[in-house]
Amino acid sequence: MLVLSSTAMFAGASCFAQLKEPIHKTNDTARHSTYLTGLKKFYDEFNVDGMFVLYSLKNKQYTFYNPRLYGLPISPASTFNILLTLIGLQEGVIRDEKSLLAPNNTTLEYAFKHNADSCFISLSALIGQKKIQYWLTKINYGNQSTAGEKSRFWINGLLQITPEQQLGFIQQLYREELPFSKKAFSIVKKLMDETMNARLGIKIFGKRGSNKLYKENKYTGNLYKDDSYNGWFVGYAEGASDIFFFVNYIRSPQLDHPTIVMAQKEIVFKIIKALGIK
Repeated sequence: MLVLSSTAMFAGASCFAQLKEPIHKTNDTARHSTYLTGLKKFYDEFNVDGMFVLYSLKNKQYTFYNPRLYGLPISPASTFNILLTLIGLQEGVIRDEKSLLAPNNTTLEYAFKHNADSCFISLSALIGQKKIQYWLTKINYGNQSTAGEKSRFWINGLLQITPEQQLGFIQQLYREELPFSKKAFSIVKKLMDETMNARLGIKIFGKRGSNKLYKENKYTGNLYKDDSYNGWFVGYAEGASDIFFFVNYIRSPQLDHPTIVMAQKEIVFKIIKALGIK
């Protein structure tokens, strides 16, 4: 177990309480992990439960909050738009960020940044379920399931992905290790640029997503024990001398939660600032 100090990877990390606890999967991950229980205050501020993981490319170091949720399969919601956009570009269904999407002739750029579900449902129809299924299987994305549902499988809970898998996907995206063109990667990374919103003085690239999953779900049956409002913010930060990959997953049983959408990003921005990442 690596324990951060004021002279370690993050200048501010030593101010947080640390907890040794098991996490999902490999011993190698556990050997290179730090657990910061003090990050809970950022989740409490928005009255949500959740988990956070940060991975340093340079130091091969994981930083966790609440790692018990690291292996939880959940709907990717609009974070799936990263992959859907890559597929659309690769298949030639869309040309660039200025391509117009039905039903309202909305640009891909606007739809991506504002999570316009109707536009991405339209995009998925243009690509076609068979091609989407081909790409899900080819890159081993989540549980790879569309289960016959043509339009909302990434929203209603049919397609599921864990925070661990999200972290791996984002690393592959950054390194451009997925089987897509340089042009497709360049456009998607441009769409993910959150630098201006973050107000942190470093480059941040990410995608948020949220959805409401109901205990009585007509698509997935009684898959979920309770109703839940779920949110994600996944991406990476380009520091001066390191790249940091992050996944924030949050949830609440309150289906009308007033700030969960804001919390998706803001919790990450607050953690990055608190850890002194520059």
